[in-house]
Amino acid sequence: MITGTIQREGWKDIGDGGSVGDLTGQPAFKEDRPTERTLIQQLEGPSDWADRYGSRIRGYVHPPATGTYLFWLASDDQGELWLSTDEDPKNKKKIASLHEWTAPREYTKHATQQSLPIELKAGRRYYIEVLHKDGIGGDHVSVKWKLPSGTEETPIPGHRLSPFVPPK
Repeated sequence: MITGTIQREGWKDIGDGGSVGDLTGQPAFKEDRPTERTLIQQLEGPSDWADRYGSRIRGYVHPPATGTYLFWLASDDQGELWLSTDEDPKNKKKIASLHEWTAPREYTKHATQQSLPIELKAGRRYYIEVLHKDGIGGDHVSVKWKLPSGTEETPIPGHRLSPFVPPK
């Protein structure tokens, strides 16, 4: 069910490092204890939210048409974009990443920001996850995609998203 939102989690005060490993190595991350959990209305985190934090945006993307999609990631500092072959997070694969910052919505600075073409089916939902780590200074993270029709949605809008529901 599409709800128009996706879940964003933030972990504050986890060090100056800007690598995603600085987030995923934190005990609070491993134990799923974020500082904050909110719902956002597009696949884009807030800008200038804090320093020395990490975030995870996760939920489901609902393709409007069957066909080939491309995804792009922009972030400051490092980021990773993961997509599952279905709705199960266990089947996720990294499809794009950044090892240094970009400007907000700057999707073409590094080749690794863009996914390879990915076949998706309309009427299905796919687990999607964005990991982001900020050191100090500006911060942002966003994801856009290109639909089979050639239309780009920057960032992916809420009417294509729904929040993460933990498996039972």
